[in-house]
Amino acid sequence: MKIIESVEEMREYSQQCKRDGKTIASIATEGELHDGHMSLVKIAKENVDVAVLTIFHTIDYFQDFTEEYEAKLKRYKQDFIEKEIEICKLNNVDVLFLPSMDDLYLDVPPLNISIPVIDQLVKDRPDHPPVNMKFISPFLFSIIMPDVSVLGQKDVYMAYGIKYFVKHLNLPIKVIIAPTVRDSNGVALSSSNWFLTQDDYNNLISVYKTLQEVSTWPAYPSIQRIKMYINECITRNNGIVNHIDICCAKTLEELDSIDRKSIIIVNVKFGDKDHITDNIFIYQ
Repeated sequence: MKIIESVEEMREYSQQCKRDGKTIASIATEGELHDGHMSLVKIAKENVDVAVLTIFHTIDYFQDFTEEYEAKLKRYKQDFIEKEIEICKLNNVDVLFLPSMDDLYLDVPPLNISIPVIDQLVKDRPDHPPVNMKFISPFLFSIIMPDVSVLGQKDVYMAYGIKYFVKHLNLPIKVIIAPTVRDSNGVALSSSNWFLTQDDYNNLISVYKTLQEVSTWPAYPSIQRIKMYINECITRNNGIVNHIDICCAKTLEELDSIDRKSIIIVNVKFGDKDHITDNIFIYQ
């Protein structure tokens, strides 16, 4: 496995791959790797010649280089990086890209591309400003020059946002959204799960259990009734529901009724851990 830290070296490596006729996949992560991330690597390896996994660490939409950011980065390098490198080696990652945020964003104005369908979903949520493209993928695409971008279904807003970006800028990148990887209890794998108490984790099991139950219903009542049922089940298990979206699986447009393939997205809080997300596709 090749480890690259320099933006310029990564760009040169990608250019050489292109000259050699090799295809490239990009897997963007924020570190603290788990089996969910490695499932993306497996899919990438099935579709291209070179799988590039990026670990980047950001604060406040990647713009504010604060003492908090520096402290978190120092902790990561001390406690995690060697383990992350070993995980990547064991899972046949071809290139581990460890860029500095300063290298990526130095003298680069923030990119802000509104995504109307997601903005519409979150417009009345004071804790969730309109989603825009102030994230890392556009910069990584310009450096790695991938033919394929592999994303996880769990982070569905981000996945659909990148699909929108690629489509509307007509980029020659195939976007693959991979299924969510779950543990034996159905909980979606996430680095944030490590910060849950055992009681909170046991309660979190109710989220996917409820979504899975709803997905098997032979017929669906009103959207309001579906949301009420999900809210009641999660609340009964000591969770707080921040919001529930029921959308068209193709466009992410909010639905008035279940009349097509759809996706239910939940955002919840258990204990001290807020904004835990999960989702499930339902078919009609």
